[in-house]
Amino acid sequence: MTGALLSALLTARLLASEPGIAGLQVKFDRIVKASRAEIGLSLIHIESGARISIRGDQRFPMASVYKLPIAIELLSQIGEGRLTVDRAVPVGASDIRACCTLSRHHPRGGVTLTAGQLLELMITESDNTAGDAILKLVGGPAVVERRMRALGFEAINVNRYEGLIAFEMNGITQPPPESEWTLELQRRLFDEVNPQALRAGRARYTREDPRDTATADAMAALLVRLHRGELLPKTGTDWLLQLMARVKTGPRRLKGLLPPDTIVAHKTGTTDVVSHDVGIITLPPDSAIGGHVVLAVFVTNGRPALMQQTIAQLSGAAFEYFTGKPLPKPQKPKAPPNKRTRRKG
Repeated sequence: MTGALLSALLTARLLASEPGIAGLQVKFDRIVKASRAEIGLSLIHIESGARISIRGDQRFPMASVYKLPIAIELLSQIGEGRLTVDRAVPVGASDIRACCTLSRHHPRGGVTLTAGQLLELMITESDNTAGDAILKLVGGPAVVERRMRALGFEAINVNRYEGLIAFEMNGITQPPPESEWTLELQRRLFDEVNPQALRAGRARYTREDPRDTATADAMAALLVRLHRGELLPKTGTDWLLQLMARVKTGPRRLKGLLPPDTIVAHKTGTTDVVSHDVGIITLPPDSAIGGHVVLAVFVTNGRPALMQQTIAQLSGAAFEYFTGKPLPKPQKPKAPPNKRTRRKG
């Protein structure tokens, strides 16, 4: 059976089945309405092309999801021979950004890592220092955005370094020169922001500023093409997908309700007002409709725990539909055994 015929049969089955993909759309609508947040999502079943989009053409701030385009630029330059995996990258005091391994272990900089080490930290831990270091290494935001345009992605914007995004999102509209961005200075300036400026900064970030934004439809299309090997040489494709399958952040989002052995190659994005997860879910071999499901979910301006729960519910509903099986009910942790204690005195 040819790939085209298989795809056509799968699509026919998806559209003709009861309750069918329309039933999944209804479930998605219900979950989105209950979230009381602003949501854009796009689902694509890679093998059949069946899709669902809810505000999929609306722009959302990517947060750390924008590290995926940065990774694609780095791996493209490595594939072109312009950079090497073992390229040494010094990280100074003004290069450190809040969050994750490098800021914890090297708060004052003074460390040198390879491009490969930075890539792993940027994807698996969403390390902001690593992200800005790679973005600087490849030539800056304009270079990454130019790559996105060349690949046909008009709705993925990459415009600023992570450090600048953090300042502006937190209401600091005139940050000091980048050479002064020590971790200590960043934390002090964040602490000094008054509530009104903070609210205004977050409102601009989530609703007004087109910089560093993407649509769920564009991000889902990027993941489909990444899976198909259309964006990078095979070595780069395999490496990036392997790193995404080892992501440590967001365990309660796309992966939250799925069986623990499910392979999910994904990238999260998180701030106080943003909870995103975009990824490729590999369906188990015994699924009613097998293959791979891309699900890109952008959620803003909701309660943090509920935003994560919404992503998990959407992913779980998709998983149940394509596998044809109900998800196992999460097991409650066992209560520790009662231990008798002896009274003293």
